[in-house]
Amino acid sequence: MLASCMKIGELPLYMTSESVEVMNWLEMYCKHQDDGKVLGEVKVHVDWGWGKPFTSFDVDITRDAKWIVYNRGDYQVKIDSNYEHAIVRVHDAFALKHALMNLYSAVIVHLEWGLLIHSSCVVKGKGAYLFAGRSGAGKSTVAQLSSPSPLLSDEATIVKITASAVIVYDSPFRSDTIPDVMVEPCPLAAIHVIHQANYVRRSVKKKIEGIYDLMDKVFYWPHEATETAKILRLYDNLVANVPIYDLYFKKDKTFWEEIS
Repeated sequence: MLASCMKIGELPLYMTSESVEVMNWLEMYCKHQDDGKVLGEVKVHVDWGWGKPFTSFDVDITRDAKWIVYNRGDYQVKIDSNYEHAIVRVHDAFALKHALMNLYSAVIVHLEWGLLIHSSCVVKGKGAYLFAGRSGAGKSTVAQLSSPSPLLSDEATIVKITASAVIVYDSPFRSDTIPDVMVEPCPLAAIHVIHQANYVRRSVKKKIEGIYDLMDKVFYWPHEATETAKILRLYDNLVANVPIYDLYFKKDKTFWEEIS
């Protein structure tokens, strides 16, 4: 049995598996972080080679007295009702990433710690800037155009939310980049809902419009009303602390002139 301990955001994950492929993925994407902050802990066992190749993002959720179970064709995540133990079965590396995103999102929402948002996020100066949008809107393009600024995410941004502050953590859940060093957590300065255009313009959104635009950008699989209430409280605190903008941009770096 192989074992590894890592921390994603402030959540320690104690991973075990008989699969070298699992441990290789963890070593590549999950850089060890030790800032002294700990949010509970989750023990996770991963089995490799389960199910079938990816065909759909649809996830079926069931629950009994002991387990919450998330089923997709290429992965299965079983979390105990206390959110302390999980059994994860995956078909391949793509399924492993998505299964861990599912698990991680469920735990941080349950603990009302934060959200996992479908977006890219770049550090500029002392702040982090998050870029979200529909599929194909240009999240990866924005990340590439922002080089050499440090990148906190190119697909799924880890956002810690409290009543008075919002902090972004380095994310291992990536699509086009592999993290080489751990980027320090950074205050979230602004959220941008991006739109590709032949001009550059930024305009502030009303808070309720910002919440509406972000609802389908959060990786979250609702299974009961109490968990949905938690995510709504997190949305409220997020928009209370961070401005949200519409950003129309061209495929060059001039959008940063509008932001700064």
